[in-house]
Amino acid sequence: MKNTIRFAIVGAASLVLAACGGKLEQAERLSPSGSEFQQALYTGYIELAKSEYNEGDYVDSDRFAEKAMAATRGEQVDPYHPEEWRLPADRAPVLLGARERLMEVLGAGAADKLPMQAAKAQTSFDCWVQEQEENRQPKDIAACRDSFVLAMEEIEAAMVSVVVVEEKVVVVEKAPMMEAKSFEVNFDFDSSTPLPGSAEEIKAAAEYMKEFKDPKVTIAGYTDTVGSVAYNDKLGERRAEAVAFTGMDMGMEPKRIIMRSYGKKDLKVQTADGVKNAANRRVVITVEGK
Repeated sequence: MKNTIRFAIVGAASLVLAACGGKLEQAERLSPSGSEFQQALYTGYIELAKSEYNEGDYVDSDRFAEKAMAATRGEQVDPYHPEEWRLPADRAPVLLGARERLMEVLGAGAADKLPMQAAKAQTSFDCWVQEQEENRQPKDIAACRDSFVLAMEEIEAAMVSVVVVEEKVVVVEKAPMMEAKSFEVNFDFDSSTPLPGSAEEIKAAAEYMKEFKDPKVTIAGYTDTVGSVAYNDKLGERRAEAVAFTGMDMGMEPKRIIMRSYGKKDLKVQTADGVKNAANRRVVITVEGK
Protein backbone atom coordinates (compact mmCIF):
# COMPACT_ATOMS: atom_id res chain seq x y z
CA MET A 1 0.00 0.00 0.00
CA LYS A 2 2.87 2.36 0.88
CA ASN A 3 4.46 1.71 -2.50
CA THR A 4 1.14 2.34 -4.20
CA ILE A 5 0.74 5.65 -2.38
CA ARG A 6 4.34 6.63 -3.16
CA PHE A 7 3.88 5.88 -6.87
CA ALA A 8 0.58 7.79 -6.88
CA ILE A 9 2.27 10.83 -5.37
CA VAL A 10 5.15 10.63 -7.85
CA GLY A 11 2.68 10.27 -10.70
CA ALA A 12 0.68 13.30 -9.57
CA ALA A 13 3.86 15.33 -9.21
CA SER A 14 4.87 14.35 -12.73
CA LEU A 15 1.54 15.55 -14.07
CA VAL A 16 1.99 18.88 -12.30
CA LEU A 17 5.49 19.28 -13.71
CA ALA A 18 4.29 18.37 -17.19
CA ALA A 19 1.63 21.04 -16.96
CA CYS A 20 4.05 23.71 -15.76
CA GLY A 21 4.74 24.92 -19.28
CA GLY A 22 1.04 25.52 -19.81
CA LYS A 23 -0.05 26.45 -23.30
CA LEU A 24 3.36 27.93 -24.05
CA GLU A 25 4.80 24.42 -24.07
CA GLN A 26 2.08 23.29 -26.50
CA ALA A 27 2.67 26.30 -28.74
CA GLU A 28 6.43 25.76 -28.83
CA ARG A 29 5.93 22.24 -30.17
CA LEU A 30 4.47 23.78 -33.32
CA SER A 31 6.39 25.38 -36.15
CA PRO A 32 5.61 28.66 -37.91
CA SER A 33 3.39 28.02 -40.93
CA GLY A 34 0.95 29.80 -43.18
CA SER A 35 1.59 33.18 -44.76
CA GLU A 36 4.64 35.24 -43.90
CA PHE A 37 2.42 37.44 -41.75
CA GLN A 38 1.00 34.45 -39.83
CA GLN A 39 4.49 33.05 -39.30
CA ALA A 40 5.68 36.40 -37.96
CA LEU A 41 2.64 36.60 -35.67
CA TYR A 42 3.44 33.13 -34.32
CA THR A 43 7.02 34.14 -33.56
CA GLY A 44 6.00 37.43 -31.97
CA TYR A 45 3.31 35.92 -29.77
CA ILE A 46 5.66 33.13 -28.65
CA GLU A 47 8.14 35.78 -27.51
CA LEU A 48 5.41 37.56 -25.55
CA ALA A 49 4.20 34.29 -24.03
CA LYS A 50 7.74 33.46 -22.89
CA SER A 51 8.22 36.90 -21.39
CA GLU A 52 4.99 36.69 -19.36
CA TYR A 53 5.73 33.10 -18.31
CA ASN A 54 9.15 34.13 -17.02
CA GLU A 55 7.46 36.87 -14.95
CA GLY A 56 5.06 34.33 -13.45
CA ASP A 57 2.05 35.70 -15.34
CA TYR A 58 0.74 32.36 -16.57
CA VAL A 59 -2.69 33.69 -17.54
CA ASP A 60 -1.35 36.19 -20.05
CA SER A 61 1.32 33.74 -21.16
CA ASP A 62 -1.47 31.32 -22.07
CA ARG A 63 -3.37 34.06 -23.91
CA PHE A 64 -0.38 34.91 -26.08
CA ALA A 65 0.39 31.22 -26.63
CA GLU A 66 -3.19 30.65 -27.81
CA LYS A 67 -2.79 33.46 -30.34
CA ALA A 68 0.49 31.95 -31.54
CA MET A 69 -1.15 28.56 -32.06
CA ALA A 70 -4.12 30.08 -33.88
CA ALA A 71 -1.79 32.00 -36.20
CA THR A 72 0.23 28.95 -37.16
CA ARG A 73 -2.98 26.99 -37.80
CA GLY A 74 -3.89 29.58 -40.39
CA GLU A 75 -6.71 31.14 -38.39
CA GLN A 76 -7.41 34.88 -38.45
CA VAL A 77 -5.94 36.46 -35.35
CA ASP A 78 -7.18 39.96 -34.61
CA PRO A 79 -5.51 42.44 -32.25
CA TYR A 80 -7.02 42.78 -28.80
CA HIS A 81 -10.10 44.97 -28.33
CA PRO A 82 -9.17 47.53 -25.62
CA GLU A 83 -12.80 47.79 -24.51
CA GLU A 84 -12.61 44.16 -23.36
CA TRP A 85 -9.77 44.95 -20.94
CA ARG A 86 -9.82 46.76 -17.60
CA LEU A 87 -7.78 49.74 -18.72
CA PRO A 88 -7.24 52.99 -16.81
CA ALA A 89 -9.94 55.41 -17.95
CA ASP A 90 -7.45 57.98 -19.20
CA ARG A 91 -5.56 55.43 -21.31
CA ALA A 92 -8.50 53.72 -23.03
CA PRO A 93 -9.05 56.46 -25.69
CA VAL A 94 -5.40 56.31 -26.76
CA LEU A 95 -5.47 52.54 -27.17
CA LEU A 96 -8.81 52.61 -28.96
CA GLY A 97 -7.39 55.15 -31.40
CA ALA A 98 -4.22 53.10 -31.84
CA ARG A 99 -6.25 49.98 -32.65
CA GLU A 100 -8.32 51.88 -35.21
CA ARG A 101 -5.10 53.08 -36.81
CA LEU A 102 -3.76 49.51 -36.88
CA MET A 103 -6.96 48.10 -38.36
CA GLU A 104 -6.84 50.73 -41.13
CA VAL A 105 -3.44 49.59 -42.39
CA LEU A 106 -4.35 45.91 -42.00
CA GLY A 107 -7.51 46.57 -44.00
CA ALA A 108 -5.41 48.26 -46.67
CA GLY A 109 -3.30 45.11 -47.13
CA ALA A 110 -0.33 45.71 -44.83
CA ALA A 111 -0.25 42.02 -43.84
CA ASP A 112 0.50 41.08 -47.45
CA LYS A 113 2.63 44.07 -48.44
CA LEU A 114 4.65 44.45 -45.24
CA PRO A 115 4.08 41.22 -43.27
CA MET A 116 6.97 41.53 -40.82
CA GLN A 117 6.17 45.13 -39.92
CA ALA A 118 2.43 44.43 -39.72
CA ALA A 119 3.00 41.49 -37.37
CA LYS A 120 5.33 43.61 -35.25
CA ALA A 121 2.69 46.34 -35.02
CA GLN A 122 -0.03 43.86 -34.00
CA THR A 123 1.98 41.94 -31.41
CA SER A 124 3.35 45.20 -29.96
CA PHE A 125 -0.17 46.58 -29.72
CA ASP A 126 -1.39 43.50 -27.85
CA CYS A 127 1.64 43.75 -25.58
CA TRP A 128 0.77 47.41 -24.93
CA VAL A 129 -2.84 46.57 -24.04
CA GLN A 130 -1.82 43.77 -21.70
CA GLU A 131 0.85 45.81 -19.93
CA GLN A 132 -1.43 48.85 -19.68
CA GLU A 133 -4.12 46.81 -17.93
CA GLU A 134 -1.56 45.71 -15.34
CA ASN A 135 -0.40 49.33 -15.14
CA ARG A 136 2.54 48.59 -12.86
CA GLN A 137 5.58 48.39 -15.16
CA PRO A 138 6.02 51.79 -16.86
CA LYS A 139 9.13 50.71 -18.75
CA ASP A 140 7.34 47.68 -20.22
CA ILE A 141 4.33 49.80 -21.19
CA ALA A 142 6.60 52.32 -22.88
CA ALA A 143 8.59 49.60 -24.67
CA CYS A 144 5.47 47.98 -26.13
CA ARG A 145 3.97 51.35 -27.10
CA ASP A 146 7.18 52.60 -28.72
CA SER A 147 7.59 49.34 -30.65
CA PHE A 148 4.03 49.74 -31.95
CA VAL A 149 4.62 53.38 -32.93
CA LEU A 150 7.85 52.60 -34.80
CA ALA A 151 6.25 49.72 -36.72
CA MET A 152 3.23 51.86 -37.62
CA GLU A 153 5.41 54.72 -38.81
CA GLU A 154 7.32 52.34 -41.08
CA ILE A 155 4.10 50.85 -42.45
CA GLU A 156 2.40 54.18 -43.05
CA ALA A 157 5.49 55.61 -44.75
CA ALA A 158 5.70 52.64 -47.10
CA MET A 159 2.04 52.20 -47.93
CA VAL A 160 0.96 53.77 -51.22
CA SER A 161 -2.66 54.26 -52.20
CA VAL A 162 -3.65 51.99 -55.07
CA VAL A 163 -6.77 52.37 -57.20
CA VAL A 164 -7.97 49.55 -59.45
CA VAL A 165 -9.53 50.78 -62.69
CA GLU A 166 -10.64 48.34 -65.38
CA GLU A 167 -8.35 45.65 -64.01
CA LYS A 168 -5.36 47.97 -64.25
CA VAL A 169 -3.50 49.05 -61.17
CA VAL A 170 -2.92 52.78 -61.05
CA VAL A 171 -0.54 54.06 -58.41
CA VAL A 172 -1.77 57.33 -56.97
CA GLU A 173 1.09 59.59 -56.00
CA LYS A 174 0.92 60.98 -52.49
CA ALA A 175 -0.28 64.55 -52.32
CA PRO A 176 2.42 67.05 -51.32
CA MET A 177 2.73 67.61 -47.61
CA MET A 178 1.36 70.85 -46.23
CA GLU A 179 3.62 72.92 -44.03
CA ALA A 180 4.29 71.31 -40.69
CA LYS A 181 3.82 73.54 -37.68
CA SER A 182 4.97 73.17 -34.10
CA PHE A 183 3.42 74.38 -30.84
CA GLU A 184 5.15 74.46 -27.47
CA VAL A 185 3.84 73.90 -23.95
CA ASN A 186 6.02 74.56 -20.90
CA PHE A 187 6.18 73.14 -17.37
CA ASP A 188 7.43 73.94 -13.90
CA PHE A 189 10.41 72.05 -12.55
CA ASP A 190 9.71 68.33 -12.00
CA SER A 191 6.05 68.82 -12.96
CA SER A 192 3.83 67.19 -15.55
CA THR A 193 1.13 69.86 -15.27
CA PRO A 194 1.29 72.42 -18.12
CA LEU A 195 1.84 76.02 -17.07
CA PRO A 196 -1.14 78.42 -17.05
CA GLY A 197 -1.99 79.58 -20.54
CA SER A 198 -0.94 76.30 -22.17
CA ALA A 199 -4.51 75.46 -23.13
CA GLU A 200 -4.42 78.18 -25.78
CA GLU A 201 -1.36 76.63 -27.43
CA ILE A 202 -2.87 73.14 -27.36
CA LYS A 203 -6.15 74.51 -28.75
CA ALA A 204 -4.23 76.20 -31.58
CA ALA A 205 -2.63 72.86 -32.45
CA ALA A 206 -6.03 71.15 -32.43
CA GLU A 207 -7.43 73.83 -34.74
CA TYR A 208 -4.46 73.63 -37.11
CA MET A 209 -4.96 69.87 -37.27
CA LYS A 210 -8.36 70.49 -38.91
CA GLU A 211 -6.67 72.05 -41.93
CA PHE A 212 -5.25 68.68 -42.95
CA LYS A 213 -7.15 65.93 -44.71
CA ASP A 214 -4.85 63.27 -43.25
CA PRO A 215 -3.17 64.84 -40.19
CA LYS A 216 -0.42 63.40 -38.05
CA VAL A 217 0.29 64.83 -34.60
CA THR A 218 3.53 64.08 -32.75
CA ILE A 219 3.57 65.07 -29.09
CA ALA A 220 7.09 64.92 -27.66
CA GLY A 221 8.04 65.47 -24.03
CA TYR A 222 11.36 66.98 -22.93
CA THR A 223 13.01 67.86 -19.61
CA ASP A 224 15.97 69.84 -18.34
CA THR A 225 19.13 68.00 -17.27
CA VAL A 226 18.44 67.61 -13.54
CA GLY A 227 18.07 63.94 -12.59
CA SER A 228 18.83 60.59 -14.18
CA VAL A 229 18.15 59.63 -17.78
CA ALA A 230 15.56 57.04 -16.70
CA TYR A 231 13.72 59.50 -14.45
CA ASN A 232 13.61 62.19 -17.12
CA ASP A 233 12.49 59.77 -19.81
CA LYS A 234 9.50 58.95 -17.61
CA LEU A 235 8.88 62.63 -16.79
CA GLY A 236 8.93 63.48 -20.49
CA GLU A 237 6.44 60.69 -21.10
CA ARG A 238 4.08 62.03 -18.40
CA ARG A 239 4.30 65.51 -19.89
CA ALA A 240 3.52 64.23 -23.39
CA GLU A 241 0.56 62.25 -22.05
CA ALA A 242 -0.82 65.26 -20.16
CA VAL A 243 -0.77 67.37 -23.33
CA ALA A 244 -2.19 64.53 -25.44
CA PHE A 245 -5.16 64.01 -23.12
CA THR A 246 -5.89 67.74 -23.09
CA GLY A 247 -5.65 67.76 -26.87
CA MET A 248 -8.11 64.90 -27.14
CA ASP A 249 -10.54 66.83 -24.98
CA MET A 250 -10.20 69.64 -27.52
CA GLY A 251 -10.96 67.45 -30.51
CA MET A 252 -7.69 65.78 -31.48
CA GLU A 253 -8.36 62.27 -32.81
CA PRO A 254 -6.47 59.72 -30.67
CA LYS A 255 -5.56 57.63 -33.72
CA ARG A 256 -3.72 60.63 -35.16
CA ILE A 257 -1.53 61.13 -32.10
CA ILE A 258 1.95 59.72 -31.62
CA MET A 259 3.50 60.29 -28.19
CA ARG A 260 7.23 60.31 -27.56
CA SER A 261 9.59 61.15 -24.73
CA TYR A 262 13.10 62.46 -25.33
CA GLY A 263 13.78 63.25 -21.68
CA LYS A 264 16.92 65.33 -21.40
CA LYS A 265 18.04 64.63 -24.97
CA ASP A 266 17.70 67.22 -27.74
CA LEU A 267 17.79 70.21 -25.42
CA LYS A 268 16.37 73.50 -26.65
CA VAL A 269 19.02 75.34 -24.66
CA GLN A 270 22.31 73.49 -24.26
CA THR A 271 23.34 73.23 -20.61
CA ALA A 272 25.61 71.08 -18.49
CA ASP A 273 24.14 68.07 -16.74
CA GLY A 274 22.22 68.87 -13.55
CA VAL A 275 21.15 72.37 -14.63
CA LYS A 276 17.59 73.65 -14.21
CA ASN A 277 16.37 75.45 -17.33
CA ALA A 278 12.76 76.49 -17.91
CA ALA A 279 13.07 76.52 -21.72
CA ASN A 280 14.01 72.83 -21.74
CA ARG A 281 10.97 71.79 -19.69
CA ARG A 282 8.57 71.51 -22.59
CA VAL A 283 6.31 69.49 -24.84
CA VAL A 284 6.44 70.11 -28.58
CA ILE A 285 3.30 69.39 -30.60
CA THR A 286 4.09 68.96 -34.29
CA VAL A 287 1.17 68.90 -36.71
CA GLU A 288 1.75 67.73 -40.27
CA GLY A 289 -0.01 65.83 -43.01
CA LYS A 290 -1.70 66.53 -46.32
